[in-house]
Amino acid sequence: MLGDEVMDSLRKHGVDQLKPDAWYPVDKFIEVFADWFKNPENTSSHLVSVGMAIIDNAVLPPEMESAPLVEKLTLLSKLHDINHRGTGDPGRYIVEQVGEKHLKYITNTPYPDDMIYGYIYGVAKRFLPRGTHFKVAYDPEVPRQHQGGTHTIFHLTWE
Repeated sequence: MLGDEVMDSLRKHGVDQLKPDAWYPVDKFIEVFADWFKNPENTSSHLVSVGMAIIDNAVLPPEMESAPLVEKLTLLSKLHDINHRGTGDPGRYIVEQVGEKHLKYITNTPYPDDMIYGYIYGVAKRFLPRGTHFKVAYDPEVPRQHQGGTHTIFHLTWE
């Protein structure tokens, strides 16, 4: 999917001129993602990239800089909650610490799994110490939401 196609889809659904201080219906973005899936070529990698870019550009409270590492890595739940309001269920993130260097993210949101993968990858890239090797993986034992599951589970591990 090329930049022009992305912009055409955003324009088609009325979300091509976003204002940082405005609120937008989630449904509009779900319609945009549905358009993207009509042309599946590289859709997965584009959604991962979008998720990473959102985290790269997220403005965080100053106290996050001094927060413990695990608190930073579990930030998605807080970001999701503060960026959704109004009626409807925007879903949620549950983050569990499985081991010293292993977090499990359980998600049920309207957003594509690959975009959430990008969020988690972006959080790890932004907050783990430079040079840390990490891996984000889908849980192979649980069907993902886009495969008909009720939720998607991701694992973040690092060395």
